[in-house]
Amino acid sequence: MSFPFAIVGFDLDGTLVDSSIELSASLNHALGHAGYPPIDPAEVKSLVGMGARVMLERGLANQGIVDPGLVKRLFPVFLEHYEANLGSDCTVFPGLLDALDTLAEKGVQSAVVTNKFESLAVQLLDTIGLSHRFATIIGGDTMGKGSGKPAPDPIFEMIARCGGGRAAFVGDASPDVMASKAAGIPCVAVSFGFLAHPVEELGADAVIDHFDALVPTLYTLG
Repeated sequence: MSFPFAIVGFDLDGTLVDSSIELSASLNHALGHAGYPPIDPAEVKSLVGMGARVMLERGLANQGIVDPGLVKRLFPVFLEHYEANLGSDCTVFPGLLDALDTLAEKGVQSAVVTNKFESLAVQLLDTIGLSHRFATIIGGDTMGKGSGKPAPDPIFEMIARCGGGRAAFVGDASPDVMASKAAGIPCVAVSFGFLAHPVEELGADAVIDHFDALVPTLYTLG
């Protein structure tokens, strides 16, 4: 049976990698810089998905603070710490490497579409030795301001950069599902990601609990 997809795209944080520890460290570094108490890493997972600035906004809101000026002042503090420690405490989810190997054996091009800045996404994937596995890496700023997920623009760009063909997307949050639906491609949600709500509420076409199930699930969706 031929594989039904030529391209499989992946979100990054909470989908490919568990980066919650280092994201928490950088967020808490920024909060501490302003004199606010730290947030538990388990809570930080629910703040991820729309890029670093939104995560910082949500982190401050978690403390009862809504202050765009403070976000602007703390954002460089967050970025400086994050860039200095990127990839230092970040692991891939179980079964990912085997799944990527299987997709490659089937002639599938894998890609990354994340709302993290492109430069940070590339740096992270370089640091943990995964960059070479992806045909393209698209960040939240690649297509210009305001064009990240849930807009379909980066999904369309992913397909174009991979030379066209039928595509599917794998993610862990509502922006992933919304962008996929807007682009007209199926989306697989992972139940082990950085979930703000139960995975069943995301509206994905399928849910997997382990990357071992990805290829069989894609066959089913195809």
